[in-house]
Amino acid sequence: MATTSAEVNGTTTPNDWTLAAGVSKQAAVSSPDDDATSYIDSSNTSGTVQTFTVTPPLNQGDTITQIDINVRAKRGGTLDANYVVGYSFTPQAGGTQSGQSATFTAATNWNSSTFTHADLSVPWGNNLTVNVRNTQGRRVLVTTLNLTITYTPGPTGPAAGVFAHAHRMQLAVG
Repeated sequence: MATTSAEVNGTTTPNDWTLAAGVSKQAAVSSPDDDATSYIDSSNTSGTVQTFTVTPPLNQGDTITQIDINVRAKRGGTLDANYVVGYSFTPQAGGTQSGQSATFTAATNWNSSTFTHADLSVPWGNNLTVNVRNTQGRRVLVTTLNLTITYTPGPTGPAAGVFAHAHRMQLAVG
């Protein structure tokens, strides 16, 4: 097993949150944790979603076994605010792999939380997104949103090349 970290690199729809501080939404939630220096704001409308694209350093044939979404948030008003995080991607054979956290609570101070989706066995494909959604009509501020992906590397290197070459030879001869 191996692990890799992945930062957001763009936005996609739904794209409902606002940039409250920083140069861009993706920079605002990228590492390192900088709290009030850069963050995004959900507004006080329940159900607003901010979705980001992620390009993890994975190869076709890698099998994802766990995804951790790391988030650092606090409330934007006088009352604690609930929110969830989630992810979605297209596995190698097609379809959709996704997961969503239980409810987290944004309180007075910046607080880090992690959603762990374990016991997976999904061949990496493409189109990974991560999102955050407020679940109440209260403001949530997010300063960090990134992923840690645990995976089993697929076949690579000379042995994989020899197998592919031998398979092609068998097809050509047979």
